[in-house]
Amino acid sequence: MEKMYSDIVYRAGDEKALLSEFLMQTDNDSLKFEVSTFQAHMLEEENVLALHYADGGAQGEPGLVAILYRTQQGVQILVENYIYGHLNLDILIQMFPMLKNFDNRHRLIPRSLSEENFELPEDWRYLYMGAMNHLFLRKELFAKAHSFIDAYLKNGGYSWRMFSAVAWLCQAKETDSD
Repeated sequence: MEKMYSDIVYRAGDEKALLSEFLMQTDNDSLKFEVSTFQAHMLEEENVLALHYADGGAQGEPGLVAILYRTQQGVQILVENYIYGHLNLDILIQMFPMLKNFDNRHRLIPRSLSEENFELPEDWRYLYMGAMNHLFLRKELFAKAHSFIDAYLKNGGYSWRMFSAVAWLCQAKETDSD
């Protein structure tokens, strides 16, 4: 049986060399991805590979949703914000019901992670990025990326950069260097 996401092109090579290259790019602040905005109703659910969801009170950019999206031209990063931008979070929650567990728009007190007992769809995996930031990965993508993420974290990498690490590993479109 052919895997649904077999068309994704991952960086190849020795994991140690890949990790060294990624750490060097992040340390030099030379890793820059091309990003586009999106509207939730225009997404094709099966093309969403990973989703970074920031709670309303998250550190970084509260309300941020960043998506690794499969296109015919490769993996693209889509971003929008449900607090400061134009993202309709209700449509996104319909597509990805696991997000309802983190939706704090109608709560006075946000849930703590220790209270979370959410059901995750079988084809998704969850990683906590810290500071109320959440990462959801397709099961197939997680299978390819988990050893790289683990090595990254064990070698001084920051949990808040896990989305970037996965995007880099999937060869998401980067901006042209000047």
